[in-house]
Amino acid sequence: MSPLVDPAPLQRLRSDLGGDTMAQNRFVNDFLALWHTRELRLHTALASADLDDAHIVLLSIRSSSQMIGAVRLENTAGRLHSTLHDRDLPGCQRQMPRLSEVGVDTCLALSRHIAR
Repeated sequence: MSPLVDPAPLQRLRSDLGGDTMAQNRFVNDFLALWHTRELRLHTALASADLDDAHIVLLSIRSSSQMIGAVRLENTAGRLHSTLHDRDLPGCQRQMPRLSEVGVDTCLALSRHIAR
């Protein structure tokens, strides 16, 4: 697919869903539809120093990324999550543009994959 997405987790997800490609694609479409909401929620949480909400959003991004094989997004969110764990809000803010960029690129790669 692309260096952004590892197809193996997507294949496992489809297998876990009984081989149902439509269900797998619905899951991916839900991920795509939620990306901007998650990104905005994370921006808001960091801007207001709401570490708990930022933690929840990053867990959501990381776990769903892992399920669909969005390896670069998962890794990028993981680095930001580690910075958050250190309570380094300025460091988190500096990483947000990269997370946003990787998120958009990942969404485009996934969109192309399910459009086939």
